[in-house]
Amino acid sequence: MANEISYSATLSAAKGSTQVNSGAMNGLITMAGTDMLAATQTIGVTEEVLNFGDITGAPAAVLVKNLDPTNFVQLSATGQTGFVIKLLAGQTCLFQPSAASVYAKADASPVSVWVVAVES
Repeated sequence: MANEISYSATLSAAKGSTQVNSGAMNGLITMAGTDMLAATQTIGVTEEVLNFGDITGAPAAVLVKNLDPTNFVQLSATGQTGFVIKLLAGQTCLFQPSAASVYAKADASPVSVWVVAVES
């Protein structure tokens, strides 16, 4: 079977007389494996690896939502000083990691995130 994974993203903004709208960006990915995960995880103020359950290798797609009402969380493919994604309180991101490990680090106090991941 092909195209078992589907994703969609859109971005729009308007201020005054200026606006932008990406339209829907949709895609399909064929899933060779069978493992999937949807779970919450508490992220501390020191870097830690996001838990992808039994998924082996780099996941085909990962969605992370910051569930904290105040603090941000950062994500990185390399950890240490390489934190390149910043999710403010309530924000979500969807990405395809290049490695099996994705690192996370909370801002001022631990935050809960919702992680959805599917195997390649």
